[in-house]
Amino acid sequence: MRLHRLAAGLVLFAPLAGCKPKSDAAVSGSTTVAPPAATADAGAARQAIEAANRKFIDALKRGDTATAAANYADDAVVMMPNEQAWIGRPAVAKGFFDFTSQMALKDMKATTEDVTVSGDLAVERGSYEMTLQPKTGKQMVDKGKYLTVWKRQPDGSWKIIRDINNTSLPAKG
Repeated sequence: MRLHRLAAGLVLFAPLAGCKPKSDAAVSGSTTVAPPAATADAGAARQAIEAANRKFIDALKRGDTATAAANYADDAVVMMPNEQAWIGRPAVAKGFFDFTSQMALKDMKATTEDVTVSGDLAVERGSYEMTLQPKTGKQMVDKGKYLTVWKRQPDGSWKIIRDINNTSLPAKG
């Protein structure tokens, strides 16, 4: 079912605020892989991402697609399963609008597995679980994984520039 496949792709995240890496670093789970000076930067990035994820999920639960789309850079590319890529912020906004016009996000948990920071880029890898309620039909649950690339903007904020995700559930035939 197309709605289920699109639903499997609903994991997009909010901008990182106030996170300014000074050097390359990676944080994986509770293990840090970086020189001591860089550890704080990667840790701060991870905290900012996790806070942004919580705000983003709350916005989607409210159906606030404008807030969801504002998390993306003007030239962002979002790659949802079984969809053409959403290229540019207007396409991202339309994608979220189309999605929320078909179903509601009832519950969602995003778990950041690791964050790698290098200069003005941060790469987040994570997993998600969500419950969706289509406008017609029964509730759906999905579990999956994602990879999101963030870029620090001239004003110091972070915006998503690339986002891809997919379900971990087996295909239904």
